[in-house]
Amino acid sequence: MMHIIETARMYLRPLTPADLDDYYGQVYSDPDVMVYLPGGVPRTREKTNEVLEFSMQHGQEHGFTLWAAIDKASGQFMGHCGLVYLKGTPDVEVAYAFGKAFWGQGIATEAAGAALRYGFEVAGLDYIVALAEPGNLASQRVMQKIGMFHQGMTNQYYHTPLVLYRLERSQWQPDAALFVVREAG
Repeated sequence: MMHIIETARMYLRPLTPADLDDYYGQVYSDPDVMVYLPGGVPRTREKTNEVLEFSMQHGQEHGFTLWAAIDKASGQFMGHCGLVYLKGTPDVEVAYAFGKAFWGQGIATEAAGAALRYGFEVAGLDYIVALAEPGNLASQRVMQKIGMFHQGMTNQYYHTPLVLYRLERSQWQPDAALFVVREAG
């Protein structure tokens, strides 16, 4: 069963085929955003659609996935945030990417914090990892703000050296931020 998560400023909801244009426009076509994601360069609409389809399938299989982050006030698609199994491992990553217009406002921290809470409280995960390009200091600050712990460098997941953070459920400290989970439509 898929859910919608409500936070103070956004809804995290399952991605749908109707999100393709916004997803491509906010995230995958922008070289400034993509420099921090695997591959490091913009992707085609077709590759964006593959990510969208993967996310929908992952959600059906596991009950969590990359969710569309939708601004509550305007209804605007801001980017994605969610939880995904890293290929070939038992590890679940909290992952996020937002359009440039949403950088520097605490949006990623709010979304990633909600995804962690979902992972521990709803999905019952024992631990969650996060990865960042070494130069992506903003993403590493998000990981620190949501209580994750630096584990060093790894090239285990995307065949490139990445900074690894991790948080065990026993270490997680929920906060008082708005967090409402309901069934998706």
